[in-house]
Amino acid sequence: MSPLDTDLSAPAVASNSFILVPHTVTDLEDFTENHPTYLVSVYEEPERAAALWRERLRRNSYGDEGYVALEHYGRNLIAGDLWDHVGGIWSNLVDAIGSFLDHGAAETSFPGQPAPILLRRVRQTTLLTINTETSVVDPATFFPGVLDEAERYFQWVAENIGENVSGPLQAIARIRGRLRDSPKRTGTQLY
Repeated sequence: MSPLDTDLSAPAVASNSFILVPHTVTDLEDFTENHPTYLVSVYEEPERAAALWRERLRRNSYGDEGYVALEHYGRNLIAGDLWDHVGGIWSNLVDAIGSFLDHGAAETSFPGQPAPILLRRVRQTTLLTINTETSVVDPATFFPGVLDEAERYFQWVAENIGENVSGPLQAIARIRGRLRDSPKRTGTQLY
């Protein structure tokens, strides 16, 4: 599917968050081609994902190494080789939306690698770039959808890991309120 193609029968935003099974990825090509071997969905196998997280914490200061699958109207937005800290990916996506609402553009990156996350408005279009892939997104559906999916992930963390995620949840609520209160000012009305 090209960056301009959309499947309007697909949900506006769909995601899945995964925890990495091995300690690290040594063969990126194999990882990209065989995600089920390397990743466990936090939603489909919540207990197993939580156990992997806790096991990783015994060796590292973090447990959420993994991958975020993110789609907008059926278009995959995050390449299969971009694994990182899942909570950091979601937090940076939320922060990018907030920056876009403030400035009409946003630039951040994946938390542990130099893969950029860019949002920018070009004429009547909003473009999202993740690493080297650029896609057209509709802020009226994409922004609330990303906030919903980020909230779903952080609620899973709170319920299954027991971590305090009040900071990310408060950021999501603030941005969601801004979208709801002033769609014209924030640029999220349909064009």
